[in-house]
Amino acid sequence: MAEYTQDFQAIFDKQREFFETGESQDLTLRRECLARLSAELQKHTDAALEALHADLGKPALEAWLAEIHFLRCELRHCLKNLKRWQKPRRVANPFYFFPARSEIRRQAFGRVLITSPWNYPLQLSLSPLISAIASGNCVILKPSECAPATSAFLSDLIASIFDPGHVTVIQGGAATGEALLDLPFEFFCYTGGESVGRLYADAAARHLSPVLLELGGKCPCLIDHDVDLEKAAQRIIAGKFFNAGQTCIAPDFVVLPSELHDDFLQLCEEEIKRFYGMTSDRDLAKIVNQRHYQRLQNLIPSDAISIGPDVPEELSLAPRLLPNTQWDAPVMQEEIFGPLLPLLPCADLAQALNPLKGMASPLALYIFSNSREESERIAKALPSGSVCFNDVMKTGTNHLLPIGGLGKSGLGRYRGRSGFEQFSHERSFTRRWLTHDPFAVKPPYRNQLDRLRKLLKP
Repeated sequence: MAEYTQDFQAIFDKQREFFETGESQDLTLRRECLARLSAELQKHTDAALEALHADLGKPALEAWLAEIHFLRCELRHCLKNLKRWQKPRRVANPFYFFPARSEIRRQAFGRVLITSPWNYPLQLSLSPLISAIASGNCVILKPSECAPATSAFLSDLIASIFDPGHVTVIQGGAATGEALLDLPFEFFCYTGGESVGRLYADAAARHLSPVLLELGGKCPCLIDHDVDLEKAAQRIIAGKFFNAGQTCIAPDFVVLPSELHDDFLQLCEEEIKRFYGMTSDRDLAKIVNQRHYQRLQNLIPSDAISIGPDVPEELSLAPRLLPNTQWDAPVMQEEIFGPLLPLLPCADLAQALNPLKGMASPLALYIFSNSREESERIAKALPSGSVCFNDVMKTGTNHLLPIGGLGKSGLGRYRGRSGFEQFSHERSFTRRWLTHDPFAVKPPYRNQLDRLRKLLKP
């Protein structure tokens, strides 16, 4: 690990020097850098799409919509509002402070480590970066080694915009990540799996630094007895198989009344055939690597319904429906993160609440119901990072809404104003004037307590 540490220490020290100059906190520079990032993303869209296709076989429309377009919308929103977010917030003072003024200012932490995953390697690298830069920090960004083409694109993109003391991309695998965790960053940000997330939490605790973790979990999708099954099937299938199911907020499994199971299964099969066809020439991303491909193969039960062929040499896994899945099935013991959709029949949704409560809180909860009262009751009973009624993925794909988990699905929020506030800290300021203190409390106290008790009533 020492072979990495020395180089990283030099970069880390350079970022400390840059931060201490105050340049990263200059509002004009922040806005200029974010505007250039937006312009360069637009300029190099085709190169980004090529990199995303090379890493994950992403259809161009999916890649553009979820990564390029999403980021440019977020950048536009940030640029429009950053000056307002930055303004100090004045607060009142107790009368005995007079004369005084108090306010809260947002200030950058300093040096931030952002480690991003492979499933949306551009969006999930740059989205937290936008928040970190908007807040005035310096950043070391470590993208996933599982998306090498996008990592190389990110390295070139960032180098063309930012001073290395401001933002630097460091490519590498697990050893690189471990070495970076030895450095005392003022803020840690990690998106990925729970096990590695714990390493980042440990590092943050070791350095007494704040941490943002976006992890994952099994996002449930619940269907009430009164819904339009055809419309529900369309929306669930569209969300589930986007990016071949490799989305942390994708519906992981569907719970529905037993009497709806067979009809819903048929509708889902029809929708998959309509969306993706029955050949290998389909608008479906590939699985990221052989290890994950084999992991998914091991989760497929013998009665799974396969729609279309697998193409192992291209890491293309056909969509699968898993009917009549039981709560104790292997596929229910881990986050699927692939194109497999288990259906779990139950007597009613009330019956399903107990096993759902026994699961870790997910990033997202999806509830299909025509009853506002019932859907709100379920949402209240099941903690999650977000809730979406009568659709999937929408809360996580709206750049105006914060994203983040709860418990084992994560800690903290980013995007928009939430991101600006997450990557900065509230600093309290009070200014008094060296004038007469009409309400001064100082020894000798004598009878001041009686006077204060009369004045300072709650």
